[in-house]
Amino acid sequence: MTPEQPLSISPDDPVFDPDDFDFTASPSSDFWRFANGGWLDANPVPPEYGSWGAFHELHERNEKIVHDLIVEAAAADDPEHGSATQKVGDFYTAGMDTESIEAAGIEPIQQWLDAIDSITDLDGLRSAFVELQRIGAHVGWGFHVEPDRGDATRNLLYIGQGGLGLPDRDYYVRDDDTSLELAAAYREHIAAMFSLFGRSDDEAVRAAKTIWALESRLANASNTAVEQRDVEATTNRFDRDALAALAPSVGLSDWVNRIGASQERSVNIDKPGFFEELDAMYTEVPIEDWKTYATWHLLIATASSLPARFEDEAFSFWGVKVGGQKEQKPRWKRVVAAAGGSIGHLIAQLYVRDNFPPEAKAAVEDMVDRLLVEMGNTIDAVDWMTEATKTQAHEKLKGFGYKIGYPDVWRDYSTLEIRPDAWLANRIAARRFEFDRNIAMLGKPLDPHEWLLPPHVVNAYYWPERNEIVFPAGILQPPFYDFGADDAVNFGGIGVVIGHEITHGFDDKGSLYDATGHLRNWWTEEDRTEFEKRAKALSDQFSEFEVEDGLFVNGDLTLGENIADLAGLTIAFAALQKKLDEVGRDDVGGLTPEQRFYLSYARVWRTNSTPEYLRLIVNSDPHSPAMFRVRGPLANLDTFAEAFAIADGSPTVRPVGTRTRVW
Repeated sequence: MTPEQPLSISPDDPVFDPDDFDFTASPSSDFWRFANGGWLDANPVPPEYGSWGAFHELHERNEKIVHDLIVEAAAADDPEHGSATQKVGDFYTAGMDTESIEAAGIEPIQQWLDAIDSITDLDGLRSAFVELQRIGAHVGWGFHVEPDRGDATRNLLYIGQGGLGLPDRDYYVRDDDTSLELAAAYREHIAAMFSLFGRSDDEAVRAAKTIWALESRLANASNTAVEQRDVEATTNRFDRDALAALAPSVGLSDWVNRIGASQERSVNIDKPGFFEELDAMYTEVPIEDWKTYATWHLLIATASSLPARFEDEAFSFWGVKVGGQKEQKPRWKRVVAAAGGSIGHLIAQLYVRDNFPPEAKAAVEDMVDRLLVEMGNTIDAVDWMTEATKTQAHEKLKGFGYKIGYPDVWRDYSTLEIRPDAWLANRIAARRFEFDRNIAMLGKPLDPHEWLLPPHVVNAYYWPERNEIVFPAGILQPPFYDFGADDAVNFGGIGVVIGHEITHGFDDKGSLYDATGHLRNWWTEEDRTEFEKRAKALSDQFSEFEVEDGLFVNGDLTLGENIADLAGLTIAFAALQKKLDEVGRDDVGGLTPEQRFYLSYARVWRTNSTPEYLRLIVNSDPHSPAMFRVRGPLANLDTFAEAFAIADGSPTVRPVGTRTRVW
């Protein structure tokens, strides 16, 4: 390895801006600062955000495009009723009509308030919970529909722990000063919301104490975020008789009938012990306390659609104290975000027409094919896996499906009615539509056109039960993918994202599923032990990263994402080398393709965050903070050290012999 040479960025570089770098750092001393320091210093977190980075920049770009499309739809002259233009335009019109929203007060939620008020016994509570869950209030427990882990040709109803107001159970059980302060602020927020709702100060304070006690009991019965990642432990099939016996007071089997799934003979329960505790609470907690709890979750679910006094109070806690924002986003952004969450697939139909050309889709498909080949080569190259397990790994890889850009068949919204004068009613209607759409998938073959995300969002995912990777058009934009940029930049951006999602099929969770999406152990015992040893080393590395005094990254919680980052970089780099062998490996702007690859990766993750936001993601997010998604995996890569001639023992690389590689 030749000694590291000072790097400069040409002012004529077609991709990288010299002002984004910090040349007081170097690749060997602090690559994160070297690649991003100028940008980080010049881009503090805007007051309306908790964090700000490349993802947010692209989100804002897409958000403005979507806003223009929505405004255009809203201004359309007599659009066809039921069309995407009519529904998108009327949704936006209703959301921007603050005068009508203020005039309506709490009347739009009065029917559910009345239903809660009329509860006199457990049967009434059960009925109310069903109706509240239909409109998006997270009372009692959570549930979703996805392919059966035991038979991935059909869908299954998964019922799981839930019912909390705060983002994670640890918010209720931690006793450090910061956590205790946030818990006190949560109780103050509850009391403030009940006061706005017309309760006396004493009633509001009592409501806060009641809700805290009830939710704390649910939290103590819940899995930790790490435990919840254990897909084997959270796979527990219950037939209807066993379901009825699990929580007779809750009436889970009857609940399945009430939501419209009476034909289902079995369901999955993530943590039976949670429902045993919930069942005890049904008989021990007074009905009046349950009514207070139900009212609170109704307010959480609808506050952003109610008059400004409710929305502002909700923002003062969730936005400021939990999310680290200083200011609320402008009204139009909040309405666009609500539209994306409510009718996102309709909006995406408008977005992809002009923002994802066919030639871009073809180029991304070529990258996916190349990275799938490299994952196969990686499987062949690992020296800790026997041929028997490698054969099974290749079978899984051959079973991969992928979707690029947008669905071949769009979701059918024909039964969803949207009006220009009914803001909260529109949002409720969209939630009921989605609830019913999901329940209707039970007992039917899998829909090959199903997408978990609207195609205009800045994200991507791997779906283990379908064994497929999906890349929406929203993320297939600069800086992740630029049709006009050099290959090294694109492989370091979207190429690593593609590799990341492929590797999720072989991370600590995804590797428990086979080629058909079944939860099945296809490993020999010895190979699995070797895999877990390497995964443990990566977990230990990330657990040493300190975010602030006494707050460390949870290496076990973030393990799947860290495996995917490390392996995604590895296979994307290998795929780039093959592409360069075909087209040539010219330097660009004085930088080698290998240097541009790693600089592109670092640029994707440049992010500033508020302390509140960092605490939120460390406590509840399976992704490591952005700076460690650069520092962590790169420290293990020989190819990174070679690209910048970084000497062994430098701060940005781990010593040779201690570098971790899972795949």
